[in-house]
Amino acid sequence: MAGWLLALLPWYPCIARTDAPSAPQSASAPSATLDTESLPGRKAAAIYCVVCHALPNPSDLDRRTWTEELLPKMRYVTGVSAAPTNGYFRDLPRLLAVDYFPKKPLIPPAVFDQIAAYYTQAAPERAPSGEPPSIEVGLPLFRPEMAPHRHTPPRTPMVRIDAGQGVILASDAASQGLDFLDGSGRLLGSLPLGNIAVSLAESGRNWYIGAIGHFFPREEPVGQLIRVNRNATPLQPEPILSGLPRLAHVAAGDLNGDGRDDLVLCAFGNYLGRLSWLEGRADGGFTERVILPEPGCLRCEIRDFNGDGRPDLMVLQAQARESLLLFLNEGGGKFRRQLVYQRPPSWGHSGFELADFNRDGLPDVLVTNGDNADFNTSPHKAYHGVRLYLNRGGLKWELAWTAPMHGAYRAVARDFDGDGDLDIAAASFFADYETTPQEGFIYFENTSPAGVREWNFQARTLRQGVTGRWISLDTGDLDGDGDDDLVLGSLIDMPTPVPDKLKGLWREKGPSVLILRNQTK
Repeated sequence: MAGWLLALLPWYPCIARTDAPSAPQSASAPSATLDTESLPGRKAAAIYCVVCHALPNPSDLDRRTWTEELLPKMRYVTGVSAAPTNGYFRDLPRLLAVDYFPKKPLIPPAVFDQIAAYYTQAAPERAPSGEPPSIEVGLPLFRPEMAPHRHTPPRTPMVRIDAGQGVILASDAASQGLDFLDGSGRLLGSLPLGNIAVSLAESGRNWYIGAIGHFFPREEPVGQLIRVNRNATPLQPEPILSGLPRLAHVAAGDLNGDGRDDLVLCAFGNYLGRLSWLEGRADGGFTERVILPEPGCLRCEIRDFNGDGRPDLMVLQAQARESLLLFLNEGGGKFRRQLVYQRPPSWGHSGFELADFNRDGLPDVLVTNGDNADFNTSPHKAYHGVRLYLNRGGLKWELAWTAPMHGAYRAVARDFDGDGDLDIAAASFFADYETTPQEGFIYFENTSPAGVREWNFQARTLRQGVTGRWISLDTGDLDGDGDDDLVLGSLIDMPTPVPDKLKGLWREKGPSVLILRNQTK
């Protein structure tokens, strides 16, 4: 789950900004007569702001957002002003109990005012939202099928294809259960969980389910890790760890080589959270060991990245840090953190996966950034999209391709059309529904000639792509015919602008799950 609210933890150690791209220029930039470059706040920002996150560009956000939403919040989390008790911060007692707010200002108040004046004056009246993507409507490669089973309204934060059984697993945020659908989307049965499932890791006979607790940002630790023995009859959910911050992702693997399941938990939280690994014990239980005591971790992939025979972790972190991180396994339960890249706080990372695009045997990284619920009103951002980072060896990844996509939330890479290269299917949860609702789902067909350095993808969609607000996406051979199908999950309740007609369609007729059946074979 992506970062709903931008959080700046004042005690974060400094990570220098090394490769953040320049923000796009705005057509409504400040007047040329205003010399914002000479404002003292510009230099002060480069000194103080980078202690906690990459240095933001004033054009990353519009002037109203800087003035009315972000800068006031920064006054509190940097200790320049005392946190208000009027409900501005939900769960304020929990934040106060752990001394979240610094006792003394981290930035001298007069300097903070200079920084605020710089961003307020240099920000555009309207931040650039980018050109609408060019998307061809028509996608004969996939046959869309609305799953007959649906919830009203659709609230499906997780979908998974179990290719071995030919079934779809879909969670529902209202019933707080897991639905099992056949390959045609008909209900086979449901498993009550008592929590909202957002992640599922499979290891041996077990499913390890990550339950978020609160879908919207809260500090109340009601996230859970639930184990299900999928060979049992009947299936029985077993909570094995409760009282967690909002849990976004679970990954399974043997991290210490003892032959037992270990787990990595991305406890995203809100202002409070952590990344930890659970060491599997001989009695079937787990011992939690914290790797990173910070919020915002979205997803983890376990892989031996440096070739030393020990499984490492690649982790995507949002919540102001907006970083792709490596945690290199040094043995003995110790991990060494290494920064892959860092982006400005408004970047809105939402997910990633590993795939070998150039077939060199090294894992490349496909990343989405499109979370756009940080503020009461969040304008569309030109820098939201899907990005491909190629592995250049030596634990270095290089940006090779970018596709703009407002609200990009999830992307998967497979050779969907069977032509020998990897294509991309992507879903947006914060598309520009008023002008380009078709970007809610985009299929990027790989049209790059073999051996050519420049990557080309043709963006396509299908008319049924607007029938839901897609928050979840998975791929696999659902019908056993040898090609990869897609399933999308819709969750329509979000306080962001959507035309009434479209939202009414989602509520009354839109599917909870949309099946895109691959027609290649």
